Amino acid sequence: RTPTVSAGIMSASDLLPNRRLPCHATGAIGALMLWTCVAFEVHGQAVPRPEQRVVARGGVVAAAHPRAAEAGVAMLQAGGNAVDAAVATAFALGVLEPMMAGVGGGGAMTLWMAGTREAWHVDFYASAGGEPDYALDDLAAEEVGDSLVTPEQWAAVPGTVAGLLAAHERFGRLSREQVMRPAIRLARDGFVVRPFLAQVIGETRAKLSHSPGAAALFYPEGEALQAGDRLVQQGLAATLERIAQLGRDGFYRGPVAEAVVGTLRAGGNSITLGDLSGYEARWRRPLCGTYRGHLVLTAPPPLAGVQVLEALNLLASEDFSALGPPTRDPVALGTLVDAIRIARADAGGWIGDPRDAGVPAVGLASPAYAVERSALMALRQVPDSLAPGDPWDEEHGPGVAACRAVDHFPPTAHPRPEEEPRRLDGGAAEEGETTHLSVMDGAGNAVSLTFTLGAYFGYGAYAAGAFFNDANENFGGPWANHRGPYRTPRTQTTPTLVLHDGRVKMVVGSPGGGRIAPAIIQAIVYALDYGLDPWTVVHMPRVYPFTDEPVVRLEVGFTAEAVAPLRDRGYDVEVLLPYDRYFGGLHIVVALDDGTLIGAADPRRDGAALGY
Repeated sequence: RTPTVSAGIMSASDLLPNRRLPCHATGAIGALMLWTCVAFEVHGQAVPRPEQRVVARGGVVAAAHPRAAEAGVAMLQAGGNAVDAAVATAFALGVLEPMMAGVGGGGAMTLWMAGTREAWHVDFYASAGGEPDYALDDLAAEEVGDSLVTPEQWAAVPGTVAGLLAAHERFGRLSREQVMRPAIRLARDGFVVRPFLAQVIGETRAKLSHSPGAAALFYPEGEALQAGDRLVQQGLAATLERIAQLGRDGFYRGPVAEAVVGTLRAGGNSITLGDLSGYEARWRRPLCGTYRGHLVLTAPPPLAGVQVLEALNLLASEDFSALGPPTRDPVALGTLVDAIRIARADAGGWIGDPRDAGVPAVGLASPAYAVERSALMALRQVPDSLAPGDPWDEEHGPGVAACRAVDHFPPTAHPRPEEEPRRLDGGAAEEGETTHLSVMDGAGNAVSLTFTLGAYFGYGAYAAGAFFNDANENFGGPWANHRGPYRTPRTQTTPTLVLHDGRVKMVVGSPGGGRIAPAIIQAIVYALDYGLDPWTVVHMPRVYPFTDEPVVRLEVGFTAEAVAPLRDRGYDVEVLLPYDRYFGGLHIVVALDDGTLIGAADPRRDGAALGY
């Protein structure tokens, strides 16, 4: 029987053929350690820090900073629901992780309201203004960030404030002032800088020195803030206080908006006050699919949820529970790598803003299309690059029967484009400066939320106490991702929920650029096929295949026997050290059948899973 997340939960040691086998490798194993537990021992992570795994019944918040998770749990304890907790956590993360996200960025959330059995997706990613800078389309990749292009030019209209407040107004229970209070306090009173933030500050001096205000904040008296120092952000506190008092008008109109537009336009950006005041979050239904009898609700275009559903469809025919885990079984590993690579190639050629262009997301996510693309699985010799397939025949097909139980993202009403799909997909250059939080309350409401500035601190544009995104860089490639008025560029963000029998069983998401969807795919496989505890799921070594060259990157922890067939088939295998931030930072909450909630925070990041 295939285990589920609510039964048969196993630890990492259950995956090993001999639990007493010493955790070491010799001889030809080389850089590839023999067992996953080696990675655990190297980094001292065999036992979680107290805040990295939690078991609770009232609610759980898993987020990238312990103080942010505390803010979310406080909302749950005050009578708030998962949306209140998610909004409080997100605003707090914008203070605690100023390099990752904040009011100057954008993101998305996928949410489930148990009482009404409603599934929603809220896209608040940064968007182009009414008069985009088309000159940015002509820049070669090596010119991005060149001195001829200012940091301000890369900033798109930020959506974080609009998205968080829209979700809170519609579904929250507590007042806006209450859910924003922890973030305001953290900005005004300050917090102790943790080693990760200190490291990033030390590595980004040129970017942070672009604005005198930012330089004074992060390099007081010319010296970078160190771990243990206190970071106080009075300018950000003032901005947050206006938002708490006035709602979205506190950010998108008035003095804050004028400061933002003035700064960005001084740097050559074409943004206007009308662009800010007119920004609205996009309410959509999640993209829907199934896996092992579970409903998977994930991010529709222009986000990357289609990668998750297509890969799971490609994996569904393989009985993973009869195999060893991918860390030691060559069939399991090869199947996982091929499925992720194919799904990434298809998304790379088709996904973009669906509002005024046909995006065949439903076709890409259909089981029938996966049957067609399965011809590329397990090839004896892998191609150097993968081109997108053609999902249009499946776009208006019968769909997935189980998805009819919820309102879900519909087939496109736009015609098929005349242009052929054009891939925009690198691999090595994709960064992972993003943050994620997962929340579930005792009533079964759930939120998966990912948001970002893009690169660390964006490109350094700074106004009203906050850094601004670099989302204008993300246009290009497929016809659906062209730059245009009010268009939203595509992103790898993929907040995801897994349901069973009408209840959320798993809340999952990750930062990590191109590694986001692969991390979520692997998490779902380890949870549903192998029945692993969430803490073990976040520990498992990860893989990431490129689409434009036959490269697979993986973490230490896979056996040589599992990896050798990849090399034989033509893959160039690159091994990274265990717990590398490159592979993302999963934050997971799982609900057991008896109502118990288990949360886990990825050891690759600096977060926590807390509950009550």
